[in-house]
Amino acid sequence: MRLLQLLSCLFLFLLTSLTASQGKAAPPPAEAFGELPAIYDAALSPDATKIAAVMSQDGRYYLRISEINKPDEAPKISGLGETIKPAYVKWANEEQVILSFWRSEELSGVPFRSGYLYTLNTETMEGKILVDPRTAGGASTGSRLGNSAIFRQFNNVVVDWLEDDPNHILMAYSDKDNNLTPDLRRVNVATGNDSIVHIGIKDIQRWQTDRSGRLRIAQGRKDDKEATAVLRIQDADNDYWRESDEFPGLRADTNIFGFTSDPNELIIGDYQGQDTLGLYIYDLREKSITRKIYHNDTYDASGVITSKDGGEIIGANYTADTPQTEMLDGNDTILQYMRRTFQGFTIDYVDQSQDGQTVLFKLSSPYHPGALMMVEGKDSKPVNLGSYYPDLKPDMLGEVIPVGFSARDGQRIPSYVTLPPTVTDTAQIKNLPFIILPHGGPYARDSQRFDYFSQFFASRGFGVLQMNFRGSEGFGQAFEKAGRENWTIMQEDVEDGTRWLIEKGYADPDRICIAGWSYGGYASLMGAAKNPELYQCSIAMAALTDIRAHINDQRDYRFGEQSAERFIGAGFESKDDIKANSPVKIAEDMTVPLFLAHGELDQQ
Repeated sequence: MRLLQLLSCLFLFLLTSLTASQGKAAPPPAEAFGELPAIYDAALSPDATKIAAVMSQDGRYYLRISEINKPDEAPKISGLGETIKPAYVKWANEEQVILSFWRSEELSGVPFRSGYLYTLNTETMEGKILVDPRTAGGASTGSRLGNSAIFRQFNNVVVDWLEDDPNHILMAYSDKDNNLTPDLRRVNVATGNDSIVHIGIKDIQRWQTDRSGRLRIAQGRKDDKEATAVLRIQDADNDYWRESDEFPGLRADTNIFGFTSDPNELIIGDYQGQDTLGLYIYDLREKSITRKIYHNDTYDASGVITSKDGGEIIGANYTADTPQTEMLDGNDTILQYMRRTFQGFTIDYVDQSQDGQTVLFKLSSPYHPGALMMVEGKDSKPVNLGSYYPDLKPDMLGEVIPVGFSARDGQRIPSYVTLPPTVTDTAQIKNLPFIILPHGGPYARDSQRFDYFSQFFASRGFGVLQMNFRGSEGFGQAFEKAGRENWTIMQEDVEDGTRWLIEKGYADPDRICIAGWSYGGYASLMGAAKNPELYQCSIAMAALTDIRAHINDQRDYRFGEQSAERFIGAGFESKDDIKANSPVKIAEDMTVPLFLAHGELDQQ
């Protein structure tokens, strides 16, 4: 069932169950929220004369190549297959565009997704899959794998784009197995012809280069009971590999963000005795952390911003209520200028020209679905290149307010309330019908950004509460660990958020529904079973329903047993606890109306 059809069904279901009041103006149709975004991703050619954009129309994606300085010239179009889901687009050189995408496939009746790179010559508009394992044993038919001699699921792992070599990229893949020990290969971006830079190493699944493109980092996990992390580092001036235990304070599973211009300086994420993750320099010569880049006391750092040439660290990223950028030592960028220009909006980097003077960025807010913008230097006026959801206007959407409530043990839970567009005054936030919408993951998080699903409900007259229950990422290791080690606490945080709405008088206790995808769907079903007095209905989509069955299923996959135990099993005290918290085992306790939906080819 297509998403827009699902949304329409949900709307009808909610009308029957909750009878939400409507404003005078007709809300946008469900299709306006459920359709694919008109713009998915975009990239500038190195000389900033062309834009490659992944766009959609009538539920299908296509790749559009347009000349920036020739607006009257018809763009070139390349349609993408029905099962293709784009990841990103990037120019390899002035002629060749690379599209990374996922595709639904089946093997022995099991649905899964495979990743590929599609390379397109923008002059001839001829393209091909860059490295396709199926050519070794026969072409595929439709979305089903052919009788290939090689099964390789991930064919789109780019290690280095080799800015100094526009005709090649470094990729990780193997021709012997399903990337169990991927080689590092130099691949021609037009033909797919490759050469091995470094043969695969046992227990290594990821490669990383320094600023010069030289192979330096090998990380992975052993296929043992604990899935033990492995880290090897190659010297900057020779081919000698060193084990991580030669570097005190550098764990094998350290998050390595890259190198500075000094090939012996790693940019790493580390706690350094604090609760949140910070950014630091680890000097491979000194064998120690030598300086701090950035550390926030409240939120985990998520990445670094480097200078145009990549050699200097000029800023850091983290997410508070909205994504934040902290510039260091008085540094400034075109995007920072745009952030000061568009106060109250989120500015997300999309791409830039080779000289760094022309920049693509996305401008959005919680009630603005987003526009693709281009600016040529700080002194020029930004140009609007198109809307991500053209049928949704800001005046059709509701405000999103950051709030917080105290859980039963006093822990503050950061949350967001999306209000109906008809609510324009705080005095109107009273006895509203509400949707409780816990996020999926569960180890993800919500933020104060445009959310098509929340805004769909808001447009129908509902308030929406999204809470970052314990287990959510970005708020420090103690907050995340509390949920990972106790799934009951996560569910209690959801329940406490609902009770908070009622106690404050914001929600009508007789018109509350709980909804969600994936883990959010699980939380929705558990809410229906454990707290039927709180909810008039439950909506669960692609929901986890049988925890034990899920853990058992994971054992069929590499590292699956360890990850299932770490991310799921660790959250329960015993087998009885697992049973008591599996919706399928307590279905008889669900007395409120349920709306269940699931994809026919669920690849997760």
